[in-house]
Amino acid sequence: MLRDAIYEVIDAVLRDIGDIDKHICPVRIVQITNRESLEALGAAARHFSDNGNDPDGDAWLAPADAFNPEELAATVRAGGKVIDGYSFPYKRDVVINRYLTRPYAAGEVAVGGWCGYKVLGAGYALQRGIAVAVCAASIAQGGAE
Repeated sequence: MLRDAIYEVIDAVLRDIGDIDKHICPVRIVQITNRESLEALGAAARHFSDNGNDPDGDAWLAPADAFNPEELAATVRAGGKVIDGYSFPYKRDVVINRYLTRPYAAGEVAVGGWCGYKVLGAGYALQRGIAVAVCAASIAQGGAE
C-alpha cells in the first residue's frame, strides 16, 4: 500500500519534471530475480555487471538486445524473464533511501525496482515512474547529458 502511494506521488511529480521525461525510453529488458539464477547464466551474467561489480539499485535488469539468442535462451531457462521496462541515462550514483519523504532527491530515491550501470551510463526500471525518479536523482547529482 505504501509502495502504491509512493508510485502515485511519482506519477504526480511527472507533471512537474518537464525535461526529465524526454530521457525515458521504453525497452525490452531481462529481469533476473535472484543471485542463484544469475550465477546459473555463466558467461551471459556479464550483462548484469557494472565493471565487475553489482549494478546500483535493487533489481537485476539488462537490455534484452544485449544478449545473443543462446544467452537469452539460457537466461530464460535460469529463471529470467523478458519484459517491458524503461531505460534512462545514469551518470551518477543513486541510492535507495526508504525514509526519503519525497520520490527523489539528489542521489537518492524512495523506491526500488531499478538498476544503474555507471560504466554504460544507463539505467533500467520496471516502471516508468521509477525510471523518472532515478533519472532525476542522477541528473540532480550532476549526471546530466
